Amino acid sequence: MGRSLPIAAAAVALLLTATPAALAEPEGHTTLDETIHVQGGYGAGDGGYHPLERGAGDRHVVRTTLAKASRKRAQRRRSLAFFGQITDPQVADEMSPARVELLDPAAGASSASWRPQEALGVFAFDEVVRNLNANPASPTRQGNGRRARLGFAITTGDLPDNSQRNETRWFVSILDGGRVDPFSGAPISASNPCPGATPEQIAKMTDDVAQRRYTGVQDYADYPAGTPAERQAGFWDPERPAAVASPYGAFPRYPGLIDRAQQPFTAAGLDVPWYSSRGNHGGLVQGNAPASAALFRTIVTGCLKVFPSSGFDPASVAGLSGTEVFARIGNPDFVAGLLGGAGQTPPDPERAFVSKPEYRQLQGTADRRHGFGFTAAAELRASDGTALYYSFAPRKGLRFISIDTVAEGGGAEGNLDDPQFRWLRTELRKASRRGELVVVYSHHTLDTMTNPTPDEEAGCTDPNEAGCDGDPRRSTPIHLGTSGKGSLLGLLRANRHVVALVNGHTHHNRVRAYRGRGGYGFWEINTAAHIDFPQQSRQIEIMDNRDGTLSIFGTILDQASPIEPPPPGPAAGFTERQLGSLARTLAANDPQTRDVTGGGGPGSRADRNVELLVRDPRR
Repeated sequence: MGRSLPIAAAAVALLLTATPAALAEPEGHTTLDETIHVQGGYGAGDGGYHPLERGAGDRHVVRTTLAKASRKRAQRRRSLAFFGQITDPQVADEMSPARVELLDPAAGASSASWRPQEALGVFAFDEVVRNLNANPASPTRQGNGRRARLGFAITTGDLPDNSQRNETRWFVSILDGGRVDPFSGAPISASNPCPGATPEQIAKMTDDVAQRRYTGVQDYADYPAGTPAERQAGFWDPERPAAVASPYGAFPRYPGLIDRAQQPFTAAGLDVPWYSSRGNHGGLVQGNAPASAALFRTIVTGCLKVFPSSGFDPASVAGLSGTEVFARIGNPDFVAGLLGGAGQTPPDPERAFVSKPEYRQLQGTADRRHGFGFTAAAELRASDGTALYYSFAPRKGLRFISIDTVAEGGGAEGNLDDPQFRWLRTELRKASRRGELVVVYSHHTLDTMTNPTPDEEAGCTDPNEAGCDGDPRRSTPIHLGTSGKGSLLGLLRANRHVVALVNGHTHHNRVRAYRGRGGYGFWEINTAAHIDFPQQSRQIEIMDNRDGTLSIFGTILDQASPIEPPPPGPAAGFTERQLGSLARTLAANDPQTRDVTGGGGPGSRADRNVELLVRDPRR
């Protein structure tokens, strides 16, 4: 017969057995502690709806492509910088008339035109911020046993989804903290008209604004009369199933979910300074087309919203690139045909596209306009106020350089115009002379800087007009990522003080080594999106091993909301945290994730929690 445990010992045993359950939620933990997986596998594509489950943590994978790892480095190392990376939340005004959701069922390049979780994106983004705040201490000890504190965060683009003023205000409020109102639409008035609307239509839109009702593709009741039933199949209405077989047929029902998502909430805000960079969704219509066309500018603030209809077959653009698709829908005759059968949504002047100077202004005044206040005065003068690149030193011996890789002439992929390239070359030379370690950050990866389009293709030159190339300097020759004379890769390889290039855009976790001159090199650290699964951020720490090498630690954080979402049923009482949780599960089950991210958003183990060795260029 066994002995009974003393009460104190029993209590300890209970705590030990409870430990796995305590780690079963992401808040306050990194993926070193635990991970989140899709039951059945991510991007399974079997037409089902899979729950998420907790998995074991991932330890740091040591990667030695660029330098050898000394066994005693952990006893000597000290932290030089510990910062967070935020990327691709694509905060969306899902009611905007300028969105082109009807393209989404075509898949391929069009498959990011709509997501089942996009109305919940603001809540997922807030949960990303909350978990960064909940992990203020480094997961890696220095040689003296201490842990560095998180110093700041960088953003690597695509903060808004559609380059709109209201979306920009929302993401700034989420990062700064405070009230966020994700509803769009304003009462109809002489200054906010809906031309041609009948009194009955005006009354309905007025009531929709008062009641904060959603209007859009996730409510089949909003589709114009006569819309073929098969057009519903490409979208998920949480109130009711599609009338025909749909890839979203297994998705659960949450009556009132999208209306619940329109309610204001209080964002936590980052506890540390944050510094911005711009992505293609921050500078182009749906990340593809310049907003210079009067047609786009008129539509975005108006009341006509294009819905799936018999007038457009998504199969007609299947296989086309994003640039080719937008060239087609930018045709006035084509759009006029679509608008002929459009539905209506309350207009809103706050949906206006933003110019580059306004994008800078909307960042506020904190943290030197969240980085844009560091832009050199000479570059601002030469660019007529449109330069959105800058350089700063968070501490002595470190240089962070933000570059703007958006192709003003259009296209989702990136490039550098010649004036910015020359400025960057000068900044790197200065940093080298000062003996600084350099981290460059941007939106596009080297492999996705393939856009040869000059900025002048935007078609207008007013710096204060959205979509225009307001920089009076000639953009050519255009500089690409890895190819052609004067590539960004060639420039970075030529400067041994560059130790990291941090970016987003691909919605994948990926880490890659690039060798430079004299045995030196740098690591490209690419992190997955907050809008798509797995909705993760990354903490990055640069450690001096004091043996001629540096270790760059990358540690992945899941957003903070509970792993298990609320059960199907009425959504009116859902908390913001439940909405964030549901956003992650919906993202994991979106059948088009195979097209958007190739099913590989999480990346391999060697792309997530990593220790990246590189030679110390200061020695």
